[in-house]
Amino acid sequence: MAEFPIDQNKLPGVKEVCRDFAVLEDHCLAHNLQEQEIESHLASNVHKSRLVQQDVALAKQLQEEEDRRAQAKAKRQHRDIERSDNEIAQEIQEELVRQAEQQRKQEEKDAAIARKLQEKEMKEERKRQKQLEANFEEEYYEDKGGRIVQGGPGGRGAVVVGGEYGMGEATQGIAKLDLREQEILDMEVARKLQEEEVKASKMDKRAAQVAQDEEIARLLMEQEKKEYKKSREKEKQGMRPEERGMRPEERRRPEGGEFKSNSEEVVRPRSREEEYQRHRNHQKPARPPQPLPHDYENVETSYSYSESHYSSRTPARPEAAYKGTYYRQ
Repeated sequence: MAEFPIDQNKLPGVKEVCRDFAVLEDHCLAHNLQEQEIESHLASNVHKSRLVQQDVALAKQLQEEEDRRAQAKAKRQHRDIERSDNEIAQEIQEELVRQAEQQRKQEEKDAAIARKLQEKEMKEERKRQKQLEANFEEEYYEDKGGRIVQGGPGGRGAVVVGGEYGMGEATQGIAKLDLREQEILDMEVARKLQEEEVKASKMDKRAAQVAQDEEIARLLMEQEKKEYKKSREKEKQGMRPEERGMRPEERRRPEGGEFKSNSEEVVRPRSREEEYQRHRNHQKPARPPQPLPHDYENVETSYSYSESHYSSRTPARPEAAYKGTYYRQ
């Protein structure tokens, strides 16, 4: 094997060799430390990621359990509310059935009492009619010289008349007809009085409605007046200082001194307040007339109405509905 020659003049010194060796050794040590740090960092990252995954799974499980408990609690509350509602509805239904049964029994009882009273009244009426007939026949035949023979198959006395026959039956029929006609007249008078009461109540309602409409119109006019004042104040605030003291026709006058009015200034369009007032005055209902006094036959004066029932209502401020154009001046 051939040997290479070594140039002794170019060999480095011992200190330089030691220094280079120390630098190389430090580099190797730093590289090893860096590798260890990287490995430990990776290991810590893996451990942290595993912990995070475990925590996420545990949190998800806990959340699912919490949701299940909340759903179960909500279902229990819903069932409790439904059960209580059913109980309340059942109680209300039972109460309604009980009230209906009581009302039916009360109606039956009232009907029975009314029937008994009607039967009693009919019996008394028949008894009174028989008594009147008997008294009338006795008085009539005593005056005419007739006589009454007691007894007979029906238990009533047979009348033997010396003159006319059947006068009692005719008088009884006439009396019944008079009573029936009087009852019909009383029923007709009661019906007409009831109709008059209904008409009077309708008139009062109509007058109240008219007064309410007038009050609403007054409030609307006041509100529009306030809005108009606000708009005028805004216009005055938007004007220049030298134009505030001028009149409207002076502000519209051109600089040349001659004022030329156009069609827009001469013909002013109708405002919303004037249009509303004109439409309201056109459609305002007329106040109904006062009813005429009653003139019924066989009616006492106590059945007539007093004048206080038909007194016209005076509105609070009737002039408020006629001030449509005042606020624009």
